Amino acid sequence: MFSPLAPAGVAVYPPLLLVAPRLLTLLALVILGAGAARLLGLDHLLVWHDEVFTLIRVFGYQHGEVQAALFSGQILTPADLLRFQQPDPAHTWLDTFRALAGHPEHAPLYYLLARLATALPLDPVTAVRGVSAIFGVLLIPAVYWLTRELGARGLTPWIAAALVACSPLQLLYAQEARQYALWLLLLVAASAALTRALRRETRADWWLYAVFITLGLYSHLLFALMLPVHALYALRVRFDGSNQPGQFVRLVRRWSLAVGVALLLFSPWLWVIATQPDRIGDITSWMRRPVGLDDLFASWVRHLTHTCVELSHEPSQQPLPGSGLLLFPLAWAIWLFIRQAPRPAVWLLLLTALVYLGIVLGPDLLQGGSRSRQVRYALPTLLAVQIMVAWVIGTAIAAESGALARRLGLGVLALLLGLGGLSQLAIQRADTWPTKQFSTRNGEIARIANTANTLIIASDGAVAIGEAISLAYRLVPQIRIWGEPQNRPFMLPEGFAEFIALTRC
Repeated sequence: MFSPLAPAGVAVYPPLLLVAPRLLTLLALVILGAGAARLLGLDHLLVWHDEVFTLIRVFGYQHGEVQAALFSGQILTPADLLRFQQPDPAHTWLDTFRALAGHPEHAPLYYLLARLATALPLDPVTAVRGVSAIFGVLLIPAVYWLTRELGARGLTPWIAAALVACSPLQLLYAQEARQYALWLLLLVAASAALTRALRRETRADWWLYAVFITLGLYSHLLFALMLPVHALYALRVRFDGSNQPGQFVRLVRRWSLAVGVALLLFSPWLWVIATQPDRIGDITSWMRRPVGLDDLFASWVRHLTHTCVELSHEPSQQPLPGSGLLLFPLAWAIWLFIRQAPRPAVWLLLLTALVYLGIVLGPDLLQGGSRSRQVRYALPTLLAVQIMVAWVIGTAIAAESGALARRLGLGVLALLLGLGGLSQLAIQRADTWPTKQFSTRNGEIARIANTANTLIIASDGAVAIGEAISLAYRLVPQIRIWGEPQNRPFMLPEGFAEFIALTRC
């Protein structure tokens, strides 16, 4: 007995025939609900340091311009700082291009789209976060598409889409004014387009792949790591000994043409990078701050855990007690995926996970650094792992070996969707979250400052600029901000009952 909901060649027993339509309906409702949740409450979480600089650059303000205003020695109101988070007719698109070119470490596509969004009759924070939210919504069907292209059938693509839709980590980055949701969307779409091109061998599919990798390169510089991944994956798919003569040459020619066109179109930004050889190193120097092996291990356990469940908004550098035990069933699930899934899926997902794991964790282990503590750089690895887990769950639910595997698969699926849903509810009810990093406590600091005649003191530095403006979002108009002027004796302004200092970092 067979069902169209099962993978090809997998027998489906009567109990599964009864549950599959209901489960499919449930998964569809979960996907629709979680997808819609990405578009709600875009302004409730605290605007943190990195998002502050997103708006500064989107509106074309130069770093020196903001620095001069804050550290002028004048006592400022919150509105004086928040004007750098609003459009100014004097700052044109050309100013935006100049501001973005001053930070070549961030490819410009997301920021240009955000500039377009700020023309809508919306608050700038809502508009810019809304761009991320749209990409976060589109990621869900993109994951379905990729999983289908890789050979999954039945419920598996729906399960993969539902797990991504319910992931608290994916919700957080779908509601942040940064480029990470766009990066993940294009990474998944480019991989699906390549798989489609390898299967159908049409020029239109190869041109679609070229479009996606061009956009991907403009979304995040680390997207470039997908080019060798795709090359190895395509060679593995084609070089299996069963292809007709000439197919290998045709594959190399078409892939090279697609990548060559993408790199040619990306060359203007490569020129921006090449003309500032030391800029990226200076800006990313914080990554080289050494941390211990225990911290690295704890960070990755925390990343894996928070992909599925994150119920507390309290910042913590330690994973939940006992969460390290999750590594064993996760490792077992990955092993089952490697054994059971079609080879194309194994190669693509495993290579994607390993290359981004290597670029983040490898330098930390070999040279020392703190890259691993930043979950945003691990997002492709975590997404690949989610799809692998979904594949194993789908295989278990469709298993012909008996009811035990099906019940176990259904139980794990229900647990993951339930924990993800509770986590997303907690995020929607919070006003800050640990992904805001060192800005996480700014809401609490603002509440303290707002109860007295307080002066916020900022010491010169980029972190102080971001933190002062982040605080300004939560300060009442009566609070004042003072940037310590450069090259002058330090003299505190008088007339304030309380002082809060933002120290140099």
